Amino acid sequence: MKKVLAILFSALLFLSVGSPAFASTDDDISKALEMIGKTNREIDEKIQNAVKKADELHGKYLYEVRKIEEGDKVVKLKEEKAKTLAELDQARDADSRSKLNEKLLEIDRKLAEEQSRIQSQMAAIEAEIETTTYQMVTEEDKDEKKINEKINKLKEKLDSKSLKYQEKTKQFTEDLDKVITTVYNETLKMSNEAIKKAAEKGVIAECSWTLVRFADRWVWIDPVRVIKFSR
Repeated sequence: MKKVLAILFSALLFLSVGSPAFASTDDDISKALEMIGKTNREIDEKIQNAVKKADELHGKYLYEVRKIEEGDKVVKLKEEKAKTLAELDQARDADSRSKLNEKLLEIDRKLAEEQSRIQSQMAAIEAEIETTTYQMVTEEDKDEKKINEKINKLKEKLDSKSLKYQEKTKQFTEDLDKVITTVYNETLKMSNEAIKKAAEKGVIAECSWTLVRFADRWVWIDPVRVIKFSR
């Protein structure tokens, strides 16, 4: 912005010295530049708010994915461990550090138990699928329909994580698209209105596209850039 303003005022000074007549008064140009600056500040504020909201959505999405992948209990235990490690880093007396180290050992024990439980649960489901499939192939008096139904139910348990992940991803994508579309349309409208008003005062401007990151996506947004003053 400082660079743009420097260019603008240099151009204004050059035109003031080198040209005997103007289609617009200095006051008109000054007001147009002030209006463009104000519009750009408002656009910048909208962009910053949208970026913040996008980052919040992304953080929430990643947290939900972690819960799906690891389970609520594992996530909470990891958060508790991170908090305890931070407290340990700040602790100075030996007694406090000893207690915090004991707490860390207990958290690690619980984490290992919970992760082992989840792995055992998944392994048991997979083993049951294999056993049921084997029965369907080898049993003489088999009921193929019932066995297939049982296999499908077991597979649903294994696929539940994937389905939940897809749901969370779909929701995050929709919410992020809404944030980006809103700020894009609002800022484009503001830019176009500023360009039109500036032209009426003898200042020619255009959209100056800027690449902005919204969470895990990059989007071109459009502040206003002055081209020249009409004479």
